Amino acid sequence: MRVARALLRRSATQAGALLAALVVSAVGAGSLVTLLAVPSVATDHGVSALLADAEPTAGALRIDTALARDDADSQDARVRDAIASAVGDAPLDTVRAVRSEPVEALVGGAVRQLVLGDQQRLAELSDLVEGSWPASGDEVTIAEPAAEILGAHVGDVVVVAGRTHRIVGIWRARDTADPAWFSETLIASGRAGDAIGPLMVDESDLVALEARPRVSWTLVPRDPDVDVAALDALAPVDARLRAATSGLASGTSFAVTVQGELSATVARARAAADASRVLSDTAAVLVLVAAGLVLGLVARSIGQVRDIEDRLLVARGLGRVHGQLLRLAEASAVVGTGTALGLGAAVIVCASAGADAAAAVPAGVGAGLAGVAVMTAASRSTARRERAVAETESVVPALAVAVAAVFAATTAAAVPASPLRTLVPSLVLVAGVLLLRLLLAPTMRVAERIAARGNGLLPVLPLRQLGRRPRAVASAFVVVALAAGAVAVAGFAAGAVSRDEAAAVRAAVGGDVRIGFGSVDTDPVSASAYAGLTGVTAATEVALVGVDAGSVATTLVIGADDFDTVTGIVPPQDAGLLAVRITPQLAARLGTAPGDEVPLAIPGIRERVTAVVAVVGPVPGIEGSGLLVARDALAARVPDGSPALTVDEVWLAAPAPEAAAVEVRAATDRSATVLTPDGAGTAVATSVGVSAATVAAVLVVLVGVGGFAAASAALARMRRAEVLPLRALGVGSGAQARSRAVELVVTAAAAVLAGALAGAAATAAAGVGSLAGADLLSGVPVLLAACLAVGVVGVAAAAAVSVARRSGPER
Repeated sequence: MRVARALLRRSATQAGALLAALVVSAVGAGSLVTLLAVPSVATDHGVSALLADAEPTAGALRIDTALARDDADSQDARVRDAIASAVGDAPLDTVRAVRSEPVEALVGGAVRQLVLGDQQRLAELSDLVEGSWPASGDEVTIAEPAAEILGAHVGDVVVVAGRTHRIVGIWRARDTADPAWFSETLIASGRAGDAIGPLMVDESDLVALEARPRVSWTLVPRDPDVDVAALDALAPVDARLRAATSGLASGTSFAVTVQGELSATVARARAAADASRVLSDTAAVLVLVAAGLVLGLVARSIGQVRDIEDRLLVARGLGRVHGQLLRLAEASAVVGTGTALGLGAAVIVCASAGADAAAAVPAGVGAGLAGVAVMTAASRSTARRERAVAETESVVPALAVAVAAVFAATTAAAVPASPLRTLVPSLVLVAGVLLLRLLLAPTMRVAERIAARGNGLLPVLPLRQLGRRPRAVASAFVVVALAAGAVAVAGFAAGAVSRDEAAAVRAAVGGDVRIGFGSVDTDPVSASAYAGLTGVTAATEVALVGVDAGSVATTLVIGADDFDTVTGIVPPQDAGLLAVRITPQLAARLGTAPGDEVPLAIPGIRERVTAVVAVVGPVPGIEGSGLLVARDALAARVPDGSPALTVDEVWLAAPAPEAAAVEVRAATDRSATVLTPDGAGTAVATSVGVSAATVAAVLVVLVGVGGFAAASAALARMRRAEVLPLRALGVGSGAQARSRAVELVVTAAAAVLAGALAGAAATAAAGVGSLAGADLLSGVPVLLAACLAVGVVGVAAAAAVSVARRSGPER
């Protein structure tokens, strides 16, 4: 009983250290749960937004055929059966629509060409601007843009195919870019060539028309149910749908087509979600490792302080097993309480973010149990153990983690879906820090020899301590290196994701808005119709031609004189030569460099045209392999009226691309796709991982500074016996204080360099994109690095003051 009371009293004397252990446990467990749960739900929202923001024909699938007049219901049933077999559990809704060919109609006493239609879920996809929805077969509604063109109002009469209809409602599409509309021109502008519409009528009126109407079934992602887990079900739908509908045209004279690029958008969303998950999981592991290491340092500090007390307790009858059980009970109470507080805070944070923490709580509990084991082992008396748990002085741990990193990377490369992929960056970071830590001693010994050529005590003494006794600062090195590595990961990841996003958008969109047209051979395209739209600052006409460059099939982008006003890139010009800009991918396949000739086989031109590579670099509007040439230069080398010069697209420069896209849709009277950065990018998903990495960096820096302080305190206790002997040898208190400060600062500086290198390797292992040193000079990394530096300098200064106080006043 007396022993137990003594143990309780000594726990009270270490209340500060035990409170620190409790806080570290809370931070570790709470951060782990939060960084697992919140990024997961945020990535789900990002994936949903990515599919919703996609260009309508890229965010849906559409089956199109002629309407079966004799048995439309049976046709609908067969198609829906095929859709059901292809869709399976994928979260897709089907929206059926019927549209007529332009028909003559009498509107307000004038004969006009109208497109009639019937639209499923019209009331969900649009809002009534005026009037009401039809209540009988002779009542119709009309889209607001068409009503404005016709000057039609509620109550007006429309005569079509001998039948009289009364307009009872005027509606406006809630979102003309909704995938359910599948980029239908009429919905946004009310015009399709000379035709106006749609005028929504009863389907029986459509069946009676002389020209057979078209019917379509559009498969649209069900927004609330689209998340990362749904991507696996969505991915195969495109191929299955094409296979399932291949037999629907059997026995008819009409083709059944499947349109849409949903599979490509799903693949883009999957890649973005994977990148986000890797960064988020890396962030969680880094916080966990840092918290575990600092917990070990605090526990080791407690063990060092209690060394003499433990010997006395043993002398008073405390058995070894009994002592271990008491340490286990103390660790369980402290770490358990901290873990419970951390989990409670995490649940609150997750709830406020709309995330369910239940799935991540077991991981937090597991982290708490691991923390109990670490604290129990590390708090043992130094007299009873050969080395501290938190120490990393030997090469064995470094090699073990390095082997684990190599194994995880190899497995992830062989099996991309392997869960080990998410562990690779964090393993690479920890392995890099531990391996680079082994270089500390030899590097400091070299530095000592160089410094010894001078006459001063500094920096020879601290360098000698680091070179000959690196184990003493190993933990301090590791905690600072991990903090620096976390900052590097956050900085590199943010820069790489931003650059790759910009490159991907530029490759997909070309400018700020990309307008693609159909039937350009019979209906020429002009940029003039879009150059004057609100929010558009420049417009250029672009031709795209499939060519053979040598033996490689690729795309030739033909830019006009004003191409650079939209893209920022001038098509190469060289008098007497056909100069081209070639993408790095194509240059690598052809083995070409600037100055080399490339023969081009252009459709419609008998002989190959010889081009000369002027620049190797990205080509706007091209993802992967392609070339860029000036329109005037090519026109001088091909016959007049060559189909290669036919304008296919119009690209726009607009400070607000989404607003400009709305204007474009409302202005066009022909079938067109309108692509914007939001429809081509992945930032809504990948930014989640970057945010998680940034939050982790903040936490690891805070924990790292605390761990550095604990390591400094442990070093002070270890070196306490050296203070007076050094004083007797003539090393004054000031010199000892400066030596200790330099020792800690040099250790931290070396750790920061090692952490930055390991962080770069970890970010590269995450596969988020290309790295650039300038990424670490952006706002967040600089701010976090400054906080880490202030913390390190503060700890070093406090250590110096403590040494000066112990060594007595200067004589």
